[in-house]
Amino acid sequence: MYGAELTAAERKALDMEARRALAEHTRKHELEIEAIVIRQLRRLTGWGETRLKRFYDQFAPAMMSLCERYEMDQEDAPWLCTMELKKEGFDIEAWHKEQYPNERYEIGD
Repeated sequence: MYGAELTAAERKALDMEARRALAEHTRKHELEIEAIVIRQLRRLTGWGETRLKRFYDQFAPAMMSLCERYEMDQEDAPWLCTMELKKEGFDIEAWHKEQYPNERYEIGD
């Protein structure tokens, strides 16, 4: 496949398949991702079960939305939460670059 010229329809189909695979991978690891977030919140904030459960009840659907976003046919569409946080002064992309200065990452990748 290296060096092959793909038609626009073939590129679109390949992109959609890659998005579906990413969504499936995320779903397979969803519980682990949620556990990491909950564990860090517990450690950093000292929240008890009630607050952690309240957070989880909002976070879990957001994870599902992320998977659904991967499967949508949207070219370079930034994830809504990332952009909303940026408008509020929280630039997650900049934080990511601070943690991983040699990694290329842009919203919508």
